[in-house]
Amino acid sequence: MKKFIKMITATVMAATMILTGSFASTQVHASNDATKYIAGANFEVALHGESNDGQEIVFALYKKNGDNIAYIYDGMTHVYTSYKQTQTTLKDIGAAEKYTVEGTWEAYFFMAGDIPCLMTNDGTIYSCEYFDAYTVSQVMLQD
Repeated sequence: MKKFIKMITATVMAATMILTGSFASTQVHASNDATKYIAGANFEVALHGESNDGQEIVFALYKKNGDNIAYIYDGMTHVYTSYKQTQTTLKDIGAAEKYTVEGTWEAYFFMAGDIPCLMTNDGTIYSCEYFDAYTVSQVMLQD
């Protein structure tokens, strides 16, 4: 009798899973910061860089309604924030573009021969390559 009850219970559970699985719909609610912050923004430029010790960075710039928006991804976390751009000169490097993010974090863009580079205010230097808007969007989907 126990075996019979177990068999009926298993059959009912299996039928329930099959029937509800085929009729129920699953809704996934994903947070999409890109939609919130850069929807309708114009893509300006993006860099993907790697430091000598393997740290990575994606630094993408957008303009939206006259506002500057930066997307920064360090391989683990991301941020969408405003930025200011100024021209500067770095000792032993030369001309550079300085990007100040929220008044606290800075990145300097310069060319080392043919290689675009970013240097952060902690002194980390990233050898970079340019990313297009599509490639950045794929990074945004993964982070």
